[in-house]
Amino acid sequence: MPKPMMMPFKRHAIMCCGKSCGENLPLLNYLKEKVAQAGLIVGDPDSVRVNRAGCLGVCMEGPVMVVHPDNVWYCNLNEAAIDRIVEEHFRGGKVVEEFSFYQG
Repeated sequence: MPKPMMMPFKRHAIMCCGKSCGENLPLLNYLKEKVAQAGLIVGDPDSVRVNRAGCLGVCMEGPVMVVHPDNVWYCNLNEAAIDRIVEEHFRGGKVVEEFSFYQG
């Protein structure tokens, strides 16, 4: 059986959409939209793959998102925070300290 193909990406953003984080599918969709608008889609050298998780295990001040391989964890997310993360972190390479609670 052939192995599945995976398009390369620079970062993987995983947002908690579990009950403790408010089941944030609308915010996840907003993140996907902003990533696409920023041109960070498959084929771009700085592309960002966006996925959801049922629970990331750190139920504090959600919604929560982790960005790999940077190992940056964000909390208290809303549309304004997503806008900044897309521009400053995904496009500019600088962590948005205001929303980051862990960098490892």
